[in-house]
Amino acid sequence: MRYAKKIPSTDKELRDKLLSNGWRKLKEPSNLRTATLLSVPFMFINGIIFMVIAFYLYSPLKEVFNSKNGFSINFTVNLSALIYVVIIFAFMTIHEFLHACFIPNVLKSDKTYWGINGCFGFVYTTEKIKKSRFLIISIMPFILLSGILPFILNILGLLNWFTIFLCLINAMGSCVDCLSICIVGMQVPSGSYIVNNGFETYFK
Repeated sequence: MRYAKKIPSTDKELRDKLLSNGWRKLKEPSNLRTATLLSVPFMFINGIIFMVIAFYLYSPLKEVFNSKNGFSINFTVNLSALIYVVIIFAFMTIHEFLHACFIPNVLKSDKTYWGINGCFGFVYTTEKIKKSRFLIISIMPFILLSGILPFILNILGLLNWFTIFLCLINAMGSCVDCLSICIVGMQVPSGSYIVNNGFETYFK
């Protein structure tokens, strides 16, 4: 795995090579903005799924929904607030590295990159990956950080408003991953392989 300042751009030579070797291009959003816009429904669905889990685990949340007086949230900018921002950044970076954990031979791969893109980290690979593995790579951060982690935090007595907020951000932030899962699930036959080339994805 190698460091990169940004996600590699589309390699036109690789595109021509893939197409000439029988690979087919996925019908997918051409950039991250479009993908994010199309994934908004998944953002709400993921958020609802997590809130159902949180409602079951965290009793103060039930009191908020049952309260007739409503609730309010106050924000103050101080050292503690900055620490919270750093924790959020770290949590979302963990999200990305969980993707990497499920990439085959990730530590030895010279086709897998990690870096910081804007406010958050990213992991990107051009390795040839089987469809089933791609789906696992895409969904695991959502399952682990927003599905399993809340139960662990609850057992350890660490489930609170802030950790719930972290898990909710992760759930909603997994929306683009869920969009990719749907696109690949509908277009790529079982047993096929997938290769990324910049923001383009090919299968065979």
